[in-house]
Amino acid sequence: MNHQLQSSFQHLEKQREEFSAWVQKAPAERQHRKPTPDQWSAAQLLYHLSRVDQQVVLGLEKRLGSGKALRPMRLGTRVRSFLLNLLLRLPIKFKAPPAVSEVPEEVQISEVMKDWGETRARLLAIVSTFPEDQLNREVFFHPRSGMITLPQTLQFMIEHTEHHRRQMRRLLS
Repeated sequence: MNHQLQSSFQHLEKQREEFSAWVQKAPAERQHRKPTPDQWSAAQLLYHLSRVDQQVVLGLEKRLGSGKALRPMRLGTRVRSFLLNLLLRLPIKFKAPPAVSEVPEEVQISEVMKDWGETRARLLAIVSTFPEDQLNREVFFHPRSGMITLPQTLQFMIEHTEHHRRQMRRLLS
């Protein structure tokens, strides 16, 4: 496995384990408490994070399974990826894309953790077998920034989870 991909994947796994542990260790009332009726609980936020990963993996599997040649990364790809990650670092709220904005009212945390682990196993299979000579090729379509490379996709996933760190801490405090 490519060192950069391995490092990013390990970072993602550390985040998943950390967020899962926070929610799992919290009292049940805190896990499911919503600050306001239109805001998510910690359990719902965990579901959202899992769902984002699932959508990314589905997108990667679909694109890689299509057999279509991957387009080389262009300057615009770099700029869009940079701006996406920069915006995620800012403490502002974004409307989630439709595919990941819906969360169930009742979330079973153990089920979310199981599904998230299975999704990550699929991601590991992709990362482990991804050809080194394809790292600078566009492989994933992000709904806000367009096509990005696999390293950029993993960085987006890291930044997205970090974007929700303060929110998760606030929900569990």
